[in-house]
Formats: sequence, C-alpha cells, structure tokens
Amino acid sequence: MRRVAPWFLSLPLLFGCGEEAAPSGENYGNLLESPAGLVLIPEEHPSGWGRADCFFCHPAHKLHVVNRTGIADLDLGFVRSVVRQRGEASCAACHGDNGVGR
Repeated sequence: MRRVAPWFLSLPLLFGCGEEAAPSGENYGNLLESPAGLVLIPEEHPSGWGRADCFFCHPAHKLHVVNRTGIADLDLGFVRSVVRQRGEASCAACHGDNGVGR
C-alpha cells in the first residue's frame, strides 16, 4: 500500500527560495556593494547555488524592475529585453555561472 505524504511537506518547495516581498519582487540593496559585485557567490546565494533554473526562484517578470546598482544611466528596459530574448541564458553574463559551470 502506498502512503501519500501530508500536504505540508510540500511547503518548502513553495517557500524555499526566500524571495522578498518588495514591489519589484526582490530587494537586495545595492548589488555592486556585495563582495563580488553582480557575480553570485555561494555565501550570498546559499539556497540557489549550483542551480541552473534561475527563474524558479527569480521569475523573469520581477527582475530588473528597480535599479539596484546605483548606476544612474543603467538602461533597465534594455536589460529586461535581453532577459526576454535570451531567458535564463542571459543570467550568467552579469551574474556569473552560479556554480553550474555554464
């Protein structure tokens, strides 16, 4: 006889990414002030390090809505268009390979 796991065991899957409830979807302060700048490192990305499916925790429609770099002339519209066109393949260009060796 097969047992079905209680529904609450699936909660970590729904809430395991730690996404902030900010208007843009995410708020990590000024990203350029982190030790590696825009590039992800294991210490700053512990629950997602080594994962290639960036959009699982970071939905594309919530990305690059607010300038989190302090660069005054950053063209977020252009950045969003690159993400729309290239999808997750665009992430590594700015944020490194996230430990997956892309």
